Amino acid sequence: MIYIFHGDDQLKSRIAVNTFLDQKKDYDILRLDSKNINPDQVNVFVNSQSLFSSPKIIALFNLFSTPKANLDKTIKIIKSNESLDIIIWQDKTLTATQLKTFPNSKNETFPLDKKLFKCINSLTPKNTSRFIPLYHQVLAQEPYELFLFWLKFNIRKQLTTFSKFSPDSLKTAYLQMIELDYQSKTGQLAIPKEIALERILLNLMK
Repeated sequence: MIYIFHGDDQLKSRIAVNTFLDQKKDYDILRLDSKNINPDQVNVFVNSQSLFSSPKIIALFNLFSTPKANLDKTIKIIKSNESLDIIIWQDKTLTATQLKTFPNSKNETFPLDKKLFKCINSLTPKNTSRFIPLYHQVLAQEPYELFLFWLKFNIRKQLTTFSKFSPDSLKTAYLQMIELDYQSKTGQLAIPKEIALERILLNLMK
């Protein structure tokens, strides 16, 4: 059976796939990500005798991000061994065409809350009255790290495309977020990270 876990809410999808694999402690598990997915290795694992004759599972992380040549070969191997338990995790929502690659798979989708994107999209000059309430609502229901990831992604995108902010102010805010993240992870922050991030964003929107 093929199980697919995908969607933009990477935290929840990771928890789901790890929980699934944790329940398979008696299985021989091959874990590969997009950087080291090798069709030959997958083929050897499928066709070799497992230690103690344990049942096998292949867990492929970001399969659809691998180079096309490796992707096509790996898909062919998977389709030839659908009786084997195969886990596919993707860090974004797969397209309908991609999902049709494995029509008999069991799929779980993990979309991000629309309020998170609504909050990030409201980050515009002199829009604090709209942004701050959304900011508090999002952090009350979503992990700070998830919000920060998408916020930094959005700002990086604005730095290379159109933005209502000046390039200098965006660069300053982005560098401050990187420093904030470092200080937070190393225990150097004197105030909660949520408040520190709010101050950076308020300053950006002035």
